[in-house]
Amino acid sequence: MSKSLLNELRPLFYPESVAIVGVSAMGDGAGNRFLQILKKFGYGGRIYLVHPTATEIEGLKAYPSVRDIPGRVDFVNISAPAPHVPQIIADCVAKGVPAAEIFTAGFRELSEEGRKLELEIKKIAGGNIRIVGPNCFGVYSPGGGLTLLPGANYPRESGNVGVIYQSGGWVTDFIWRADAFNMKFSQVVSYGNGIDLNEVSLLEYFAEDPNTTIVAAYLEGINDGNRFRKIVSSLRGAKPVIIWKGGLSESGKRAVNSHTGSLAGDRSVWNAFFKQTGAVQVRGFEELLDTTAIFNYLTPGNYRNLAFIGGGGGVGVAASDISEGFNFKIPQSTTEITNEVSKLIPPQGTSIKNPFDTGSPNTPAQVLERLMQIVAGWTEVDALIINRMFFYGLRELMGEHLAEEDARVAAVMRAKQRIDKPLLVVLEELAYGSDKIDMERDRRSVRNALLKAGIYVTPNVYRALRALNNYSEYWKGAGMKRKAS
Repeated sequence: MSKSLLNELRPLFYPESVAIVGVSAMGDGAGNRFLQILKKFGYGGRIYLVHPTATEIEGLKAYPSVRDIPGRVDFVNISAPAPHVPQIIADCVAKGVPAAEIFTAGFRELSEEGRKLELEIKKIAGGNIRIVGPNCFGVYSPGGGLTLLPGANYPRESGNVGVIYQSGGWVTDFIWRADAFNMKFSQVVSYGNGIDLNEVSLLEYFAEDPNTTIVAAYLEGINDGNRFRKIVSSLRGAKPVIIWKGGLSESGKRAVNSHTGSLAGDRSVWNAFFKQTGAVQVRGFEELLDTTAIFNYLTPGNYRNLAFIGGGGGVGVAASDISEGFNFKIPQSTTEITNEVSKLIPPQGTSIKNPFDTGSPNTPAQVLERLMQIVAGWTEVDALIINRMFFYGLRELMGEHLAEEDARVAAVMRAKQRIDKPLLVVLEELAYGSDKIDMERDRRSVRNALLKAGIYVTPNVYRALRALNNYSEYWKGAGMKRKAS
């Protein structure tokens, strides 16, 4: 790809004018919902409506077709019935519209007739207009003022993560759940059947986009495997590409075909792809979310030797078992480290060896901070994980808010500034009852404070270690590549 694709797709991501085709005079069409959400999201450009008979809808002038709009149109949103879409694209081409998204479903994922409609649309477009879809949720561009159909309240702030999703439902969840890591996006594209812009061309865009440093993707099929492989390989060690590949099981392949009409591919082929390209393979939604996020919080490295600090023996045992499952090592404490730790916590009812058990999740902040500094200074340890500490929740558990909770949070943030190793915090979700809303609010407040301090936070140790393993394996492979070159 040349730099020109950044300019070519600018109207898609930063349109100065948008036309919506598929609004209803009754106010109940998908286009009407998109119009309402677009205005609520704060789109600042010109908006044109297209309707075959109405002259005004929801206070805006309507035009019979895209061709009849008097001004320039950068971007067209289409949610009209599938049989009408070829003519709408023809109108867009005649008007000189550079970009469009087709929300409408009912194409190759449905029938052979739908496949023929797609071929007709591609022929009409003739390379004169870039198309997202059909059968998609479209584009979320915080900097361009565009959002997906259900995304009126998505964050307006741009970030560094580019997202390519073949599924509309999953992509909306990903955007919402990303807030748990304070993750923000450069661009997000749900491309559905991908008759024009697809996983290959979108990855090419993100490869060149200076605002994107991490790419996350959910894919069901690939249009040009060789080209895709070359792009991913070229980004190794420069821009991490994290991929959740759907449809690797036999039943999954059938579901993919009915969802987007894609050919899913064989598991062995994809295993070879991940090995050759260095892309990070994840196997589910939460793993994609956690792994994408961790790239924003850690410096590059292969972190295999871990130390745990927790307030209970059982959590240390569980952490050790999970660590071994991911091939992490829990180094045995040296005599020097043990002696230093024994000055802080008594030997009875605790563990002064790695994994370290302070004996209580209500550990005094001073003790926790000093313990973190001692363990972080241990040369045999690559990363430090805090697990099972009361950073919130005592108001509900003990009937009052204890200042020591706030002090522990502050201690962790101070320690983060003084240590030069990755620090991860497990902040458990304790509030499950409907009467514990305030407790959950406290948890999110603590989480946000830790994230703002540059500390990676997850709700359980398994998710933390799974993400750390993916991160470490990526940089291990990237380092080997750099060394070999």
